[in-house]
Amino acid sequence: MKLAILKDDKDSIAPLWRAIYIETVDGTVEKVSASMGRSSVLPDADLIMGRDMLRGEIGLLSSAYPVIVNGDRIVRFDQMAGKFPEIAVKGKTLGVGWCAENHVACLSGSGLGDLIHGVHPFPFRDEVFDNVIAYEILDYDVVRESHRVTRRGGRFFLVFRDKLFGGVKPSEALKFLVKFNVVSLALKDGFWIVESKKIR
Repeated sequence: MKLAILKDDKDSIAPLWRAIYIETVDGTVEKVSASMGRSSVLPDADLIMGRDMLRGEIGLLSSAYPVIVNGDRIVRFDQMAGKFPEIAVKGKTLGVGWCAENHVACLSGSGLGDLIHGVHPFPFRDEVFDNVIAYEILDYDVVRESHRVTRRGGRFFLVFRDKLFGGVKPSEALKFLVKFNVVSLALKDGFWIVESKKIR
């Protein structure tokens, strides 16, 4: 059995968005840096372990890993309570971390829509989506891939719970928005929704 553990700069188990390196245990121990991007360095493993992971992280990771451990619990994304706020969009939409009925494709283990199993890179051609919605995925590689698959003039939405509700501060989340121009930031039902646009 091969185990991948997400670790922070204090050598503690961490969520994906705060992981500095990934420790892989398979008879021997190997450390891989995750500081310049996250999902592209995730190893093949039978089990991935983190702590205080966001729901979208669990959704994305459950599409590629058979077992997810969050803190001291084995989690299944389809057993997690709660939903994300609805975002009214027109056009072809990709969901990352969560699947809604209006998504034509989804990178998640949530069980709705046309599921894609994998984390990085996205298995789509360049500029095929009008919208990409990332639900609680704070990952440079996911944002870069979202930019690649979004049409020019298309929109990227980042949805995440506020820190008061077990999420993150907007200032932490906005650091991950590379390549897109932020259009608006709104708080809805305890979730921040950042709308951004692909200019070039």
